[in-house]
Amino acid sequence: MNFKYFIIGIYLTFVAMIVMMVFKSCGQKIELETKNYYNEELKFQEQIDAKLAGNPYADSFAVKEKNGFIVITHPSSVSADSIVLNFRKPDNANSDKSYKFIGNMVEPLKLTDFNKGFYDLKIRSYKSGKPLLVEKKIKI
Repeated sequence: MNFKYFIIGIYLTFVAMIVMMVFKSCGQKIELETKNYYNEELKFQEQIDAKLAGNPYADSFAVKEKNGFIVITHPSSVSADSIVLNFRKPDNANSDKSYKFIGNMVEPLKLTDFNKGFYDLKIRSYKSGKPLLVEKKIKI
């Protein structure tokens, strides 16, 4: 039996598929840079620096439930002009909460304002414009 035409057919099908993939990939517009790439990189670097500054204090920030309130305590060595709390619920964006406190004190938050479940908590503390970021996963 002669497989000459079968092998030629498989080869031509392979070449046609490769040519189709090349044309398809050339038609896609993929931009790797944005117009303000440098500014975005600086903003991202600020977030990395804030996280590095907050890493030594990660275990010092405590989140507890007490008498129907969420109480957040922080070390006395961390002084701040303002503190921002961002509660993000990964499975429900409507449950996300954000609180801003002026000064060094964090007031207790009502437990009834939150839905039950897991939250990603980002605690940003600002001192003279310099941020300190601590991230925690909590269950309410």
